[in-house]
Amino acid sequence: MPRTLNIAIEGCCHGMLDNIYSQLLTRQKQTKKKIDLLIICGDFQAIRNVTDLGCMSCPDKYKQIGGFYRYYTGERVAPVPTIFVGGNHEAGNHSRELYYGGWVAPNIYFMGNSGVLKFGGLRIGGISGIFKDFDYAKGYYERPPFRGHSRSSMHHARSYEAFKMLQIRQPLDIVVSHDWPQHIERYGDTDGLLKKKPFFEKEVKRGDLGSPLNALLLERLRPAWWFSAHLHVRFTASFGAHESIFTQGWKGIPPYEQDLSNVEALGGIDTNRPDAKSGTAQIGNEDEIVMSSLSDEEADLAEPADNATSRAHTKPELEIKRPRMELNLPPPKHDIAPALIDLTEKEPTRETSEYTEAVTSDSKKEEHN
Repeated sequence: MPRTLNIAIEGCCHGMLDNIYSQLLTRQKQTKKKIDLLIICGDFQAIRNVTDLGCMSCPDKYKQIGGFYRYYTGERVAPVPTIFVGGNHEAGNHSRELYYGGWVAPNIYFMGNSGVLKFGGLRIGGISGIFKDFDYAKGYYERPPFRGHSRSSMHHARSYEAFKMLQIRQPLDIVVSHDWPQHIERYGDTDGLLKKKPFFEKEVKRGDLGSPLNALLLERLRPAWWFSAHLHVRFTASFGAHESIFTQGWKGIPPYEQDLSNVEALGGIDTNRPDAKSGTAQIGNEDEIVMSSLSDEEADLAEPADNATSRAHTKPELEIKRPRMELNLPPPKHDIAPALIDLTEKEPTRETSEYTEAVTSDSKKEEHN
């Protein structure tokens, strides 16, 4: 029988776990399809107590304990395996305790400041935070008790995280970030975006909407799917396997990192290498994080194979062969179920799998950046 991984994608969480899980369970009941994994694209707000609340970077009127503490104390257990990256509205003291990632509660896993994990045969990368040019080249200078500017600067992505992600050699199926990749609005319905968010117009014209760091990672890593949140608007874009997102120049990244001529120098996936195109470029990692609610046999069956097809009509393991790739920025509204991706595999052999297109829904949400 075919094995399907149903993955739910949520935008900003803002501590509303109870609502999200409630809607996922309702969706499961309606569709009679089990949801295997929930991915949350930042502003998770893993707030355990009032001390954490005091370390959260956001206007006071938005500071609420939220529902995470119930999962932290064990009062409730997440009904769906959940992974998330950090945004810019987080309890920084809690995030700093798990710089490399870790379990924040049973069945809920934080991906750390940057990293890759494996779930049901899928390789999922993540990078937390948002881009600010004045902190990008700095180290992590923040120290407890995290007051003043430190509460926000803790969530500013650093060049070190980009360097770590650029060491990745094996193709990624999914990358999750909070910030959009810079310039990505050019690859979708820009006019439609500006109708929904007219105040983005100046940033779009200047070319500085989104994160240049994430654009760099998108350019180099080229995953099959990229999901982001942060801007509280639904937007879908298609980015070609052989396109360059920086055709009109870079903004925000220091000049010494702007040379794309030697991908190998910074550790990216060189799409011109024969071994990369054939899928033989593999580097083992004994510390690889593997997490799954599936049995070993089910996980093997769910492993994407290199002769699969997707909505992009390409192989899921080798996104560099995809003529197009899909980038979906899901809505953050919580009174509907998040978007679902079906990653379907065909039998009888384990070498066959198929990606089906995302099932999504439009929504609007009251904004509070």
